[in-house]
Amino acid sequence: MNLEHLIKFHNSKSVTYGNVPLKGSCSSLTTSDVMAAAGMLQHRAALGYAAFAGKMNLSKTESQRAVSLLSIYAQEQAQHIPALKKLMPAVRTSVITHMSVCAFIEFARSAATENQCPACSGKGILDNGLCPCCKGKRKVRAACPSCKGRGEAVNRRESKFRGVPVYQPCKRCSGRGFSRIPSTHIFGIISRITTEISLDSWHKSVKSFYESLVTKLLTEESWAEKQLKQITK
Repeated sequence: MNLEHLIKFHNSKSVTYGNVPLKGSCSSLTTSDVMAAAGMLQHRAALGYAAFAGKMNLSKTESQRAVSLLSIYAQEQAQHIPALKKLMPAVRTSVITHMSVCAFIEFARSAATENQCPACSGKGILDNGLCPCCKGKRKVRAACPSCKGRGEAVNRRESKFRGVPVYQPCKRCSGRGFSRIPSTHIFGIISRITTEISLDSWHKSVKSFYESLVTKLLTEESWAEKQLKQITK
């Protein structure tokens, strides 16, 4: 059983009682079994489970829990970053909390993610006309404009040489299928909290620290996946 199997058990319309066959499994688990497994998973891989549940919009509480647990981890790791360690405790806590929130948003981001249009500030109109960026929809998708969210693009040279379509990871999004939150945006948020972290410090150490928080969420989610498989094997 993997993490995605938990999704339907958080949807009241899809929950059934008795045996529930799982794709790719030769056995079946009852709803009670799955709920018990989820409880054990929250104990064994608290951050990973909360991150996954929050990312899949299963629970707003889990999203908040993921940010809280990540903040605790970040507070410990920040002691190794001079630019963060030198900050006053209250300021450092605020900076880390905001970075943890941004890291979670980055972690949960996908090609389907929609954000307020930056060109028209979500108004849908620009210069008394329809906004050319969002076409009046007020929101824009995070999907990569080059691969349209697929994560891969046609290699025209190889395709022409071989006579068949040849695909490769999209160079623009590195195969993710969506654009990342600009690092300048994260730095801008931090700058509104304190001016003690310079742009130079951001590039030298704080930026990589922020990126390590995103990596931590990915790692913990993977750990939660392994733990769930072990619990339900």
